[in-house]
Amino acid sequence: MREGKEREFRSRTPPVVLAAPAFRAFGERADPADLSVVISTPLVQPGLKQLASNVDEPSVAANRNVVLFTGNWYTALSIDGGKTFQYIDPFTSFPDPPNLGFCCDQVVSYIPSIDTFVWLLQYGVHSGLPQADNIQRLAFAKTDDVAAGRWRLFDITTGSLGVAGQFMDFPDLAVGANSLYVTTNLFTPAGQSAGAVVVRIPFDSIASGQVVATPFKSEQLNSFRVAQNCGTRAFFAAHQVTSTLQVFTWDEGQPTPVPNLVEVARWIGGAGYHSRTPDGRTWLDRADPRITGAALAGTDLYFAWAVNQGSNQRPQPFIQIARIDSGNLTLLENINVFDADSATCYAALSAIADGEVGIAYMIGGGPRFPSAVLGILTGARKNVIAAVSERGPLPNSSGGGEWGDYLAVRPLYPDRKLFAASGYTMNGGGDGSNRDSTPRFFVFGRAQNAAGAVALATQAQGGAILFSRPPAEAVRAMALPRDAQEAVDVNSLGVVSPDVAARIKVAAGLGAAPEAASIRAQAVTPALPEQNRPGTERWPVKTARDPDRGNVGRNVIEGEDLGAGIVESTIAELASLPRPAGLEDIRSDPPEFQSVRDGVAEITIWRIEAQIIALKHEADGDYHLVLQGPGGEQMIAEVPTPSTRFVGGSPWLNNFAAARKEIDDKLVRHLQPAMFGLVQGRLMPLGAMMFQPRDAVDSGVSLVTPPPGSTLAQPLFQSAIRPTSVRITGVGFFDREHGATGAAPNVIELHPVLKVEWL
Repeated sequence: MREGKEREFRSRTPPVVLAAPAFRAFGERADPADLSVVISTPLVQPGLKQLASNVDEPSVAANRNVVLFTGNWYTALSIDGGKTFQYIDPFTSFPDPPNLGFCCDQVVSYIPSIDTFVWLLQYGVHSGLPQADNIQRLAFAKTDDVAAGRWRLFDITTGSLGVAGQFMDFPDLAVGANSLYVTTNLFTPAGQSAGAVVVRIPFDSIASGQVVATPFKSEQLNSFRVAQNCGTRAFFAAHQVTSTLQVFTWDEGQPTPVPNLVEVARWIGGAGYHSRTPDGRTWLDRADPRITGAALAGTDLYFAWAVNQGSNQRPQPFIQIARIDSGNLTLLENINVFDADSATCYAALSAIADGEVGIAYMIGGGPRFPSAVLGILTGARKNVIAAVSERGPLPNSSGGGEWGDYLAVRPLYPDRKLFAASGYTMNGGGDGSNRDSTPRFFVFGRAQNAAGAVALATQAQGGAILFSRPPAEAVRAMALPRDAQEAVDVNSLGVVSPDVAARIKVAAGLGAAPEAASIRAQAVTPALPEQNRPGTERWPVKTARDPDRGNVGRNVIEGEDLGAGIVESTIAELASLPRPAGLEDIRSDPPEFQSVRDGVAEITIWRIEAQIIALKHEADGDYHLVLQGPGGEQMIAEVPTPSTRFVGGSPWLNNFAAARKEIDDKLVRHLQPAMFGLVQGRLMPLGAMMFQPRDAVDSGVSLVTPPPGSTLAQPLFQSAIRPTSVRITGVGFFDREHGATGAAPNVIELHPVLKVEWL
């Protein structure tokens, strides 16, 4: 990019003021100008399957209760307004053209005037096959057809654009009054920029099934972005030099667009921007000044791109936005979305019915890991951190740290009073692949618009199911604000009085009708892996790395502080508790509770006396203890592996280590490897099987937990043991039914165990 002239104007916008999301219960008052996050749903499955890259490029479109969400390399569909998602394989969704296959980029949008979702998939040449035409495939479907999987296809080929042999990449979609706009960059076979293309497709041709496409190509410019929500005149732009935008206007009646030069504040670019996260990793080595966000609101145009540190004398890379008068194409305002300590990047823009402009972007570096931010640029400007990463990306093969390349913001149809947005984070210990990100679906807007959505929280009719907070938030409201305090030290707690214990048990539902706990599924024994690795299902809650951990053990019930302490109970009492709202079905593990505690039982530290009758070392590293009460009733208690690989920086790491040592010293050390055989990767007592396993077990194998820092692997094993009396202290947790040995009828567990005392 050539350097432009220094301009006289500078940005006077103040730094962003970041806040936590304002989750509010129905009827709770809020400043109408506040920004409320109505839905925040993590999509966990793509990362578990190593399909959610650190260059995730998530996109989203939503109408009524149907939400389509895409990224690298996955697609997800929700039919309940984004509360839950089903996963679609884009590699096999449609027949492959000759020599081509789905490779990567996807973008989705929605056309309200013809009730049509648009799903763009980028295809490339299969490795080792002859050169073939690269395509951008468009799939069209009515809202009802999306859920049914009925799509119509239209392929944009390099041959149809007159650039055969080149490669199309970095696509986008924008919706106008009567036309859909598709943009893509062009590259030579050697990977050099060959320009960019905008393709205009009239809606009536999409509706008729006879798609007509009119392309415009530039060989000098790249990375066009068409303004979202443009009317009968499309606006799109690219950089000419570092202080001038080339802004095109394209009336629907014109065969070709008209170029215009618009002066903007001079900025500094580069191939990669420097920003280092708290773990010492870089995350913006991939960043560049491509325009990533564009929107039209009333007569104001907004174009957003990332600039390097030093621009406008700012110390960190940041997002620069040009607000332009669409009538005379002159700059109205040079907006800087910046933070003094962290970089901002990858802004997406859109507008809703009242002219408000929403923004989704990433912030990271300095004291922050890359985190998803939602904001409103118009009126009273607001920004909230909607999702926080716990780590940065691993270095790529050349040592760089990558993130990007785009996000999405869309109007939430049909009312267009709120925004739907995409984002992603990197959470947990990681699996070393850089393909284990957590995509995020958000609905947000002004509190005055979000208030109406809250009323739909329990309704499935009349539009999207919208939640002012995840279902567990309704219970969490009884306790302290999330992250208000650090996790409580269990060794500092006394036992609450019987009266206080009784009140907590009533609040948790003891004595309530048990219907919610009566749903049972047929037990299925899962396949047994040969080595353990950190778990996935609600793992932040199981290891105290969730935002609610500060509420555990403090016993704040319905706003009343009953005093911190341990609640004494029994297996019979805990096993009779009803499962809380949102977790009623014991067969499912709703993704919205991945990092959320649900109900009073899950923020209470319980202590019970029982006998341990069986012990397992699970594939997720936990010691699985089967507890039995005096009446024969059973439940499970779990002790995590006390290492940062399994539990990260859990505040209860030392508690886990102490509890684990008690189990090792009392029970595990006395188990003789010679009395076990290897069955499907797990050590089983020789008498457990009708046949004797052929695999011999080395007599020198140790079954106990390896010491901290050890590279030794602890084998998986399970065994019944002589009933051993114990007092167990741990946090309540509602697991799902998966055939676990010793599970209570409502599948409640003490998970994690914080203390073990022998009786």
